[in-house]
Amino acid sequence: MSRLPAAIFILALLCVVPALTAVAQSLPPQMAARIAGAAEQGRLHQAALGDIIDERRQTANRQLETAVVAAINERPDLFEAIMREAHLQAPESRASLNLTISGMFPGFAGTLPKSSRAPSQAPTQPAVPDAQRAAPVLDARAPVIAGAPPLEDRPPVWPILIAEGGTDGYADKDPLEGLNRVFFYTNGALDYLVFEPIALGYRYITPEAARKAIRRAFDNLSSPIIFANDLLQFRFRRAATTFSRFAINSTVGLLGLFDIAAELGLEPHDADFGQTLHALGVGDGIYLVLPLFGPTTVRDAVGLGVDNLLDPRNWFLGATERIALYAGEGVVRREELIDPIDFLVEFSENSYEDVRAWTYQQRAAELSQ
Repeated sequence: MSRLPAAIFILALLCVVPALTAVAQSLPPQMAARIAGAAEQGRLHQAALGDIIDERRQTANRQLETAVVAAINERPDLFEAIMREAHLQAPESRASLNLTISGMFPGFAGTLPKSSRAPSQAPTQPAVPDAQRAAPVLDARAPVIAGAPPLEDRPPVWPILIAEGGTDGYADKDPLEGLNRVFFYTNGALDYLVFEPIALGYRYITPEAARKAIRRAFDNLSSPIIFANDLLQFRFRRAATTFSRFAINSTVGLLGLFDIAAELGLEPHDADFGQTLHALGVGDGIYLVLPLFGPTTVRDAVGLGVDNLLDPRNWFLGATERIALYAGEGVVRREELIDPIDFLVEFSENSYEDVRAWTYQQRAAELSQ
């Protein structure tokens, strides 16, 4: 994400110089007061919500975490003093705070208390040629992380962590890892401060049935892109299915809120220009983490740009309407990822590498369709 240049430079230092140590100094009184106030505000917020929030968030003081992140960005040289003050003000949130901060500022992770979870040794994963890629397969012999849900019980969109035997086919395609990490952790900070709270609020105020209907409506809006790529891939039967689904769901299905076409036997599928390039024999290229758009590859980044050109919304809607529509879709898509991202934050030993593996696993499943 785009943030102030100074903040990006600080994040780059945290990624490239993990041995950086904090100077043992006292906090400025105003900073200490902000941390103390945020800790108290968080406790009052949790008390007001009571049993409405889940067990994990009953110990996660979001207000305190936000204040600590801001303080570290402002004065990274006072990292240890900031964390000591935060632990002093909210000892009940110590574990959750450490988990969040170690993920966002990996260069300082070694100065935090170790997790009580038993460490797992990640097996070395060989690179998989793009032409031989297949969807991830669950392995009953994979290492088990204490407390993590079993692989067979997870939805398909959830990651298989490297420590569990998950494949990272992009590990050898990451020559820009240093820069990618800067964008990765900056994206993560912006997601934590802005997008995740909005997605959580959307989930809280919107019934599940309504959320599913809205997701179907946005899926329906992507039908013209899927149809175009079905044709470019010479998959004419799939193109006919896509066209029929769009016609039925846009009319009888009330703009896609209801998937009437699926009830008639016309099942949905995905297609994008990155898949089209893959079908033409174009390889992944290097792994990239883009500001705002997140992890991808060179081929799929090009595909994203072409799909944007194919999107009729860019032809018929004004700038304001497009921005509002894309912002709404962004909130809906982020809400879908709340649970798998929470799982990854809680159980990942290396969030950057596990997200890279997750990206590969999801793309492998899509390309195998």
